[in-house]
Amino acid sequence: MTPVSLLAAVLLANPAVAAGGDDAAVAAQAEVVRVKRDFGKPHVDLVIDAWTDERSTRLTSARLWWVLTREQDRRKPLGPLVERMVKLEVRRESTTALVLTVTGDRKQFAFTVELGGDGKSRAYVAVDTEDGRFVPRCRVEQVMLVAHRVLGVPVGLERIAVTCSEGGRVHRGRIRHREIAG
Repeated sequence: MTPVSLLAAVLLANPAVAAGGDDAAVAAQAEVVRVKRDFGKPHVDLVIDAWTDERSTRLTSARLWWVLTREQDRRKPLGPLVERMVKLEVRRESTTALVLTVTGDRKQFAFTVELGGDGKSRAYVAVDTEDGRFVPRCRVEQVMLVAHRVLGVPVGLERIAVTCSEGGRVHRGRIRHREIAG
């Protein structure tokens, strides 16, 4: 596996892991975040999906996985190799919020998936904006993995670019991450 594909896997997880799942009936699955990449196969994206209960009042689970755009957005899990290299933690904040923390290649990223009063799930991240400000809670609109390149060859993850909104204002920047000692 190349360094870029390992770093791309930072946003993936074993789809068998469903955060906060219980025996409640699941009514709806919704795509919360689609992650594009500037490397790799152009017909493969990453997604975070969320599930709610029958009344759309409780966020029951969330998952990260591949989506195959050439196959009507079919979801696909990653193989065991990536599962050994990437750690996913899902922590329930409340009945309507889950925090997905993904750690790989000594970096940790957090996405908070929340179920709104309108029954729709949204993702929020901490962002360092292009104009040098820090926004601790910004609603995700678009995400792009941007590769670090040496002589034009992708060799790592430079940043996770994001367009998000907060208080009616649109921000562009990078998702803040935490360095992990290794």
